[in-house]
Amino acid sequence: MTSSSFIPFAIISGFFAALSSVFAKLFSDERTELFHTYVLGQLNLVPEKTSLIVTRSICFALIFACNSIMWTTFTKALNAAPSSVQVSIVNGAVNFSASAILGYLVFNEPLALRWWIGAKTGRA
Repeated sequence: MTSSSFIPFAIISGFFAALSSVFAKLFSDERTELFHTYVLGQLNLVPEKTSLIVTRSICFALIFACNSIMWTTFTKALNAAPSSVQVSIVNGAVNFSASAILGYLVFNEPLALRWWIGAKTGRA
C-alpha cells in the first residue's frame, strides 16, 4: 500500500460522519415533518398516523448505518496510514466541510464566508 492509500477511506469516513449528523437532526428536529411529507408523498403505503413514526425510525436506522460505515472506513484508513494524525486531519476536514454543505442543502442553514474562516459574528 502506498502512503496515500488511506485518503479515500478517511474521506468516506468523514462524509458518513456528517451524514449521520444529518439523520440525527432529522430524527429529532421539527423539520422532520418536511422530510416526512416528502416520504409520505413518495411512499403512500403507510397510514398517515404511523408514517411520522416510520420516518423517524428510518432516520434512526440510518444513523446507525452511517456510523457503522464511518467507523469501518475510519479503521481501514488508520490501518493504511503511516500516522493516525493524517487520518484524523483528513477525516475532520471532510466532516467539517460536508456538515456545512449538507446543513445548507438539507436544512437551509446559512453558509457564510465568516463561518468557513471561523470568525465569530457577535450574535448569540
